[in-house]
Amino acid sequence: MQTVELLKRILKHYGVDLALAIVFLLIALAYAYDQPTLLSAIARKVALASAGLVYYYITRVTKVGFVKWEHPYEKIYAIALLLYIGLVFALG
Repeated sequence: MQTVELLKRILKHYGVDLALAIVFLLIALAYAYDQPTLLSAIARKVALASAGLVYYYITRVTKVGFVKWEHPYEKIYAIALLLYIGLVFALG
């Protein structure tokens, strides 16, 4: 039952991220051996960031459980996600 709830929440909150991860992963694979390496690098980074957000959500739910974010914590959570995405793009 908890697995079904987790999947529903993942699709609700990260449906766009999953779609972006799949699409850009396919683009990265298609251009991996072609000249436009910049497009491939951008696609890989977007796929990595989107997949990382989903992975982070799954690990947070499994370790902490479902959390109702209150107003001050929503800001902290948003800043933490922003820093995560920034690190993925900077170091990925």
